[in-house]
Amino acid sequence: MEVNLFIFIPVVFAAGIGAGIATGIFLANKASVRKKECVTIGASTVSGRGAFALKKISDGDIIERCPALEVTDKDIGGELLNYVFYGSNESARLVVMGNGMLFNHSSTPNVAYYREESALGPELVLYALRNIRKGEELFYSYGDEWWSTRQ
Repeated sequence: MEVNLFIFIPVVFAAGIGAGIATGIFLANKASVRKKECVTIGASTVSGRGAFALKKISDGDIIERCPALEVTDKDIGGELLNYVFYGSNESARLVVMGNGMLFNHSSTPNVAYYREESALGPELVLYALRNIRKGEELFYSYGDEWWSTRQ
């Protein structure tokens, strides 16, 4: 039996396109499983910019995992000093990516954070301390040490 190339090539081509479309649909469905954003940045009720809940957040939920870059305290100066976190030792500082550095302070916070090492480096993990309403501003405590270094 002889293969008719005028039929074989279009059939293989169509099968390839079909497989590509099926793979795209599968990957798109996988991507939609990712956690939806739950934070937006807007004008704060306290000072400058602030972070706000885009939806209801339950007590204990992880709000955001922020990749961080650890640098020395000598690398940080000026206004940036107000937007970094303490690092793994006294002279280390974390420059946090994402929305994490825009949460304002409150002595009665609704958010807390911890540092976690990932395969790609340090991350600051922000989580809810209580149920948070949609539209509510998100706050964590900067801590006594932060305030004692400022006037």
